[in-house]
Amino acid sequence: MRTDKLDTYPLPLNGLRYFYWAAKLGSFKAAAESLNVSEAAISQQIRNVESVLSVKLFERGHQKVTLTTKGNTLFPFVQTAFLNLQEGITNISSDPQPNRLTISTMPSFATNWLITRLVKFNQLHPDLSISIDSSIELLDFEKDTIDIAIRYGTGDYPRLRSEFIMHDPMVLVCHPDLVKNRTITKDDVHRLPAIIGTADGVLKTVNAFRNFYQVPDNAQDASLLFKDGSLGAEAARNGQGISIQRMSLVADWIESGELIYGTDFAVTSENFYAVAPASHFDSPKVIKFLNWIKSETAITAERIKPLVERIKT
Repeated sequence: MRTDKLDTYPLPLNGLRYFYWAAKLGSFKAAAESLNVSEAAISQQIRNVESVLSVKLFERGHQKVTLTTKGNTLFPFVQTAFLNLQEGITNISSDPQPNRLTISTMPSFATNWLITRLVKFNQLHPDLSISIDSSIELLDFEKDTIDIAIRYGTGDYPRLRSEFIMHDPMVLVCHPDLVKNRTITKDDVHRLPAIIGTADGVLKTVNAFRNFYQVPDNAQDASLLFKDGSLGAEAARNGQGISIQRMSLVADWIESGELIYGTDFAVTSENFYAVAPASHFDSPKVIKFLNWIKSETAITAERIKPLVERIKT
């Protein structure tokens, strides 16, 4: 008969916590910086875990560490245990800032869409103050005090829940003076300087356009590189080349005639999502925000619908 080992097995919880961060970040030094302890403390605690378990968890090199086979096997179990523990504590804890909503999103979305509309949310919910953390990458909910994130992608975020917010295709745009008859052709795509984003996930979209327009592999990759999509849109508006942009970001400039967009092809596989640990979606302030932003994005989607319907593919 199998006995419950929890009563007798010495679980080195603090050491396992240090192991988790070192394995997650791939570095004792980075783990030490995240936990505000010394690198020697990380190393000592992990050696203690290895001693207790009688296994080697890391291969220690001169400047880096890598998980052993045993370490790789252990890591997902330790990760699940700590994340479940954190979520359980969150579920039973009261919100320390019930009147403050912290939102993480991309700078382009924050500047060109969200901030201009937040006055409506403030009028509906004057009791809530808003804090916006603008970042290209999705922040770590384990380390950062974020209530909800708004991201553009496929909606697949490990161990996080995502809710659809808005469909927003990626299109080619440029200044109308750069092309003939206000139409972007295959020759234009080959000829014009490329303005390319460098954020995670952009390369897949860029390759989709390159494949459709049969841009040769030896073509110049880009004349301008921007991490923030809104800067690329501004560069295109100023006639510096051709750029791939979300329709919602450039719709105003298309309607005013400052930009034109290609109607032969668009990437439609990515959308806007609200992203957070599942427990965050039960927060009253997050519920208020999601109800509001879904109503606002529905207005935007309806507004850009005539532009989207002109796209052939």
